[in-house]
Amino acid sequence: MRPASLLWTGILLVLVTFLFLRVPEHGGRVDRIEEIPGERAATGAQSPALRGVEPDSGIGGGGVLRLAPFEPEHLLATHPPRKGAPLRFAEAVRVALTPEDAGQWALQDGVARWSFRIEAPGSRNLNLGFSRFRLPKSARLELRVGGELMVRPFTEDDNEDHGELWTPVVAGAELDLVLEVAEDERSGVELELASVNRGFRDLSFAAGYWKIGNSAPSGDCYIDVVCSAEQSGVGPALEQYRDQIKAAGVYTLEGEDTCSGSALNNVRKDGTPFFITADHCGVTSGNAASMVVYWNHENATCRTPGTNENGGNGNGPVTDFNSGAILRAAYSPSDMALVELDDPIDPSHDVYLAGWSRSGTPGMAVGIHFPNTSEKRISFDFDSLRSTDDNQSGSNANGTHWMVVDWDHGSTEGGSSGSPIYDENGRMVGQLTGGFAACGNDESDWYGKFSEGWEGGGSPSSRMRDWLDPDETGALALDGMTSGLAQVTIADAELLEGDSGTTTLEFTVILSEAGDERIDLTYSTQSGSALAGSDFAEASGVPFFIAAGQLSESFSIVINGDTNPEENESFEVSIALVGDSPVVIGSGVARGTITNDDFVTPVLLGPSLVQGRVAENVSVAMAVQNTPTEFSLSAAPAGMQIDGNGVISWVPPAAGEFEVTVTIANEAGSAAGSVIFEITPNSLAAAVDSPGGISLTTGGQSPFTNRESADSLEGGNRVQSGVISDESESWLEAVVEGPDYVGFWWKVSSEEGFDFLTLSVDGESRGGISGSRAWEYRVIAIPPGEHTLRWTYSKDLSESDGEDAGWIDSLQLASRSTPFLMGPAHVRVPEGGPVDYQFPVAGPGATFTPVSLGEGLSLNAVGEVVGTPQVTGERSFTLTVVQEDQSLSIPATVEVMADAEGGTAAYGEWQPDGAQPWGVSGSGTWISQESVTHDGTAAAAAQGVPHDGRASLSTWVHGPGKVSFWWRVSSERDYDFLHFELNGQIRDSMSGNSGWQEHVEELPYGWNELTWAYEKDESDSRRNDTGYIDGLSFSGYAGWALRAGIGQRMGVTLDPDFDGQNLLLEYATGGSATEWDEMPSVSLVDGSLQMEVSKPAEAGLLYDGEVSGNLADWNRVERTVLRDDDEVFRVRDQQGVETAERRFLRMTVHPQR
Repeated sequence: MRPASLLWTGILLVLVTFLFLRVPEHGGRVDRIEEIPGERAATGAQSPALRGVEPDSGIGGGGVLRLAPFEPEHLLATHPPRKGAPLRFAEAVRVALTPEDAGQWALQDGVARWSFRIEAPGSRNLNLGFSRFRLPKSARLELRVGGELMVRPFTEDDNEDHGELWTPVVAGAELDLVLEVAEDERSGVELELASVNRGFRDLSFAAGYWKIGNSAPSGDCYIDVVCSAEQSGVGPALEQYRDQIKAAGVYTLEGEDTCSGSALNNVRKDGTPFFITADHCGVTSGNAASMVVYWNHENATCRTPGTNENGGNGNGPVTDFNSGAILRAAYSPSDMALVELDDPIDPSHDVYLAGWSRSGTPGMAVGIHFPNTSEKRISFDFDSLRSTDDNQSGSNANGTHWMVVDWDHGSTEGGSSGSPIYDENGRMVGQLTGGFAACGNDESDWYGKFSEGWEGGGSPSSRMRDWLDPDETGALALDGMTSGLAQVTIADAELLEGDSGTTTLEFTVILSEAGDERIDLTYSTQSGSALAGSDFAEASGVPFFIAAGQLSESFSIVINGDTNPEENESFEVSIALVGDSPVVIGSGVARGTITNDDFVTPVLLGPSLVQGRVAENVSVAMAVQNTPTEFSLSAAPAGMQIDGNGVISWVPPAAGEFEVTVTIANEAGSAAGSVIFEITPNSLAAAVDSPGGISLTTGGQSPFTNRESADSLEGGNRVQSGVISDESESWLEAVVEGPDYVGFWWKVSSEEGFDFLTLSVDGESRGGISGSRAWEYRVIAIPPGEHTLRWTYSKDLSESDGEDAGWIDSLQLASRSTPFLMGPAHVRVPEGGPVDYQFPVAGPGATFTPVSLGEGLSLNAVGEVVGTPQVTGERSFTLTVVQEDQSLSIPATVEVMADAEGGTAAYGEWQPDGAQPWGVSGSGTWISQESVTHDGTAAAAAQGVPHDGRASLSTWVHGPGKVSFWWRVSSERDYDFLHFELNGQIRDSMSGNSGWQEHVEELPYGWNELTWAYEKDESDSRRNDTGYIDGLSFSGYAGWALRAGIGQRMGVTLDPDFDGQNLLLEYATGGSATEWDEMPSVSLVDGSLQMEVSKPAEAGLLYDGEVSGNLADWNRVERTVLRDDDEVFRVRDQQGVETAERRFLRMTVHPQR
């Protein structure tokens, strides 16, 4: 057994498990490239490859297609979501580009590499259509953003008879295409890019963001398919449709439109991937190849119907898809279109092939759909369906459609077109044509009858019978079946060549699930840059098997050693099934790499000039030959580094010209060359003291600008919003790659309550400030992927106050800034009891300068505020932290707050374990009273609020999590209001005589200010003239921390029980905040790394897994998530430990927002 070690590390809250297998010092493969002389693509806007592209577009000299900017607002208004029509989300730009006339070719170890970038300013997302797509066996085409692989690579397996390929949607306005192919097979590549489709509408299934904003449905009555029977309000009936839920898919067509549909079983039960949708969605024999169907696009948690979060953005995964289809039948009278997908559905997607019925009248209806093409939802009507014609309410036994008179639970929305409806037996009976149903009404929907499409127009091209019952059995009904067969995969392997004799390179074949039967297979080899006979022993159809109950088996290929200096070489090994094995081949081809250990002096090819901007990432790969194993820099400026693959990375702190010497070496010798870095100024980055890794832009009526000021937090300057008129805005945007945490200071001077400085992430509000506010520090969590932060100063329709501006300063990233404060600099603690607060810092080893705060309080060297304060008020001081020889000094405040009896009364049976600060402000107060309650004990109530007055009750809670409470108001309707505010923004209001209502709200990461305010106009009072709060409770991390007995020591990076695991890790893995915890379950399963953790209820976290062979290049393509539901996350490396010298698996945990 090779040695293994376990390590938990990463950015703050990342769980990482490593299996480390030792490798010889010079055994690592060097992945560097060289430009092939004369093979840079032709450039210029007049290229014949740009037929149909706007005049302002063109191909730049670096192999970049730049499309003319466009404004999406007009297209959004022109194409609103509506039933009875596909939802248009993108505009197609026609091109005609091939690797021979666009992009750049380079050579790497006998592998040709083509790269090409597409830039489409203003686009929300991109997808591509290839009119010609054919790849040889060695080729793979990747879609990357910022170097990260967005979806699985496309290979020879994606070649189809129709010769087209349409890609999934990728979020953002830029996309890199990377094609790798063996040099001797390059001539076999056939690629022509015909359509670049730029999105004007956000899609929840666009890869690259964990969740794109502004794509949520408009209502709040929808039922997430992951909801339990109790959470949904439906009851046990929901549990009977778990399989059917897995059949529904959402798809794009021609890169521009979206609709819904369902996978469908056939009488032979042979797993043919049939898919049914609505004919009005526009699928034809000419465009079916452009269908890209997404599976399992579901939210991770249940967003309770009737709450604000129900109509908000979700986090459905985007990695499971099929590209391409063939239209088999269409019949417009019943709105039926049946297609057969080009490829079998990947068994790992666990898609259900729905059953169907074409007889009788369904006694109930269950619709599974994608409202506004957002995450999958389910709707119920417990009444019988009515047979009608389309959009007609009168009964007609011979009608073409089923009418849902009104939904009892849930509803539908534009984007749901084509989605399936099921009867009481779980069999599909129709597909959605259209209707008027929506959250909050009792309108109807119409579904094309499955039975009408069965015979259709009487020909195979217009009826389903020939395809779903080819043997003419006459079946009237059919049950569904799963397509989730176990997968067999083979992993890449690598070995040092040796100078003589032979060695063996071992390949491991992995079965995703153990079975009761023996699996018989064969393996064969194919030469690449390594040749059969001279470099390795050829194999053809060699039999082997995986025994019953086992998960893997290995075999070896003989490698011949020599002393010839050469580059690393590779060959392929493929596996095939023998007989009728109950499994499928998942990834059946692996690459074997023979690593060179016979060296000649390396050659440094360049580049000689690199350009960049202050405070933005500069990254450049040195082009080399002859396998260097060592890279070093001389005369490099502070912070510049070069890694073991020859990639230089740097965040330049100042403008200028910097000359650096790069030295490369191996056992045969060394070479050196100079690289000049030309760095230009960046005024926005300088103003906010950017640490790098952040791309900044500004706009609006008047942009933010760099302003010098003694009031700056750091550096003597800050950014200030532009001078704007009424009903206008000025904004600053920062593009940040997650997972990470962003900290910043902001302040505002404006007309209070009317002109705001706000923050949004991907269009989703994260709070705001208004009035006269001094500098405040804020930290937000950034989920995985690229995300856009926007600070906006906006004005209402009249009047101004103060300086009429907002400011941002000291913008920091936890991944780049040391020290990094993970919580606010203004701390609120309750009066009278011992304080239990600690300033949280990212990473270990932080030391604080102790400070006496007076009145019984002090700050100690580990950042704890200790003591028992007896006097209310604020204690301001300078907080100084030192970590890794870097220091941070910022203004800080500890505010001691008087007890507010209304705060205690707001709780019901749920109570925190420890004192919690509450504040009362404004005119009037909040009291505890027992006359009007929800739980029968006590409730908080506003008291003594005068005309034109406002009384606020506030508390502060650390997210992520949820807050729920019951509230009611008794007031003058439409004039006196009870508001609930989160982080300075009104989230909900009520007026009049409301009765008790429940409110549930998601809390983002960090300290959240929760405020309930009773507000009156200038005259008159009615009823009890007050508002009430009762039954307050918290769940998720917020609730866990409040009840953990740690007081206000709730920062996610803190470790109050000193067991080496911070609070978020303990929460995420089911641990305790106050007791020693064991590590989560980690194991070797038949030689493959596997990790599993139990999730807490309503975790509010994103769990994922990544694998690596070198601790530098992590990917999600070579890992399998075996389970990710409300209870358990389980992930496994697809490669076994015998297939590589080093193998690493890490699991990441991060707040969803």
